[in-house]
Amino acid sequence: QDHPESFRDFSYRSHWWHRKNLEEMAAAGIDVALCEFAGNAAAVDALVQALESAEKEKKKIAKVAPVIDDPTRALALLGRIPARFLATADGRPMVWFPPSKRAAPATLEATRMIVPFFTVAAAGWGKADLIYVPGGDFDGPKEMDVITLGPGFRDGTARVRDRADGAWYDRSWYIALKLRPRIVAIESWNRYDEGSAIGPTEEHKKAFVDRTRKYAALFKKGEEMERPKGKYSGAIGASFHLRFNPPSEGLQPVAAPGAAFEVVTLTDEKILIAKPVEGVARRILAFAVDDSYALYERREYEVQIQILDKGPGSVVLEYDAAAPGKGGTDRTRRTAEPFYFTDSGGWATATFRLPEAAFANRQEGGSDFRLVREKGGLSIRWIQLRAR
Repeated sequence: QDHPESFRDFSYRSHWWHRKNLEEMAAAGIDVALCEFAGNAAAVDALVQALESAEKEKKKIAKVAPVIDDPTRALALLGRIPARFLATADGRPMVWFPPSKRAAPATLEATRMIVPFFTVAAAGWGKADLIYVPGGDFDGPKEMDVITLGPGFRDGTARVRDRADGAWYDRSWYIALKLRPRIVAIESWNRYDEGSAIGPTEEHKKAFVDRTRKYAALFKKGEEMERPKGKYSGAIGASFHLRFNPPSEGLQPVAAPGAAFEVVTLTDEKILIAKPVEGVARRILAFAVDDSYALYERREYEVQIQILDKGPGSVVLEYDAAAPGKGGTDRTRRTAEPFYFTDSGGWATATFRLPEAAFANRQEGGSDFRLVREKGGLSIRWIQLRAR
């Protein structure tokens, strides 16, 4: 899906190939090269040759760490590579263990008794120094001590995360710099088959190398970046209004588990209604705020909706916040003061104040807030959001 700029020495068995990648990684501000070929002896031999030749010529290169699902092979690799070239954390050599059906927590623990290496592992490996979740190139960053991110994903199937001319990568780094994890792992440097390479490619040249250098420097300084620009960066608010075409202006209803919606026409007027979901008594309408308007910030907002005032009870707004509300524990479900129905049978305007909102896409389906009614229907004409 991506292609290297040149196929010269294009092989893990070529020490020049390793040398080229290690030097380019270092120039991009990358500290550690995670090597997925750790089980290939010829590739490891070529890697060692590249490390030693770069050292001799005083070239700046990335350190190395294996990514492997066999703890005993990890030991063998650590013994094969001179210690001065190995990436370390807390004074111990670093080893990454990916998701695997072969995950063996007991074997990993026994191996660490021999060499107490620093373990970064996916779920299923038992006790680890740090846990990571792969797939950030497609899913985006998750709030963890290890964040995975990437420029996009395209493996030739229908599963695609478009690079959007770098916007997806910029957004992912923006979140990572906000969260300040211990490690940022980029997926990937040169997985050309998955369309996720940030190294020099025929398609993108060195555009993503340059981006990485800039963001890596900010990360190491503990600094943040300005929220990536987009269509709604300078907007005074965001809205969804069915009188307009298209109805979405920075605010979009989201179909999520427990939250289904449809647009229906009632007396020549379009309205948005929450559809019933089997096994769920409540009616829910979920919404996503465009990232160019708000993303991972602590601000106060106001939401207004025109809602059908029919039946008793109330509707509450649960939003993704920077901190949980008083007495709460879940910041992704912070609750605003409810709106109480009067059963007038007409349309009413409900206003919700949202202090410390973050809008970090952490609710189901990537939504930022949702309207919830325990009993009865939920229908609206429009909804608008503004920063206070």
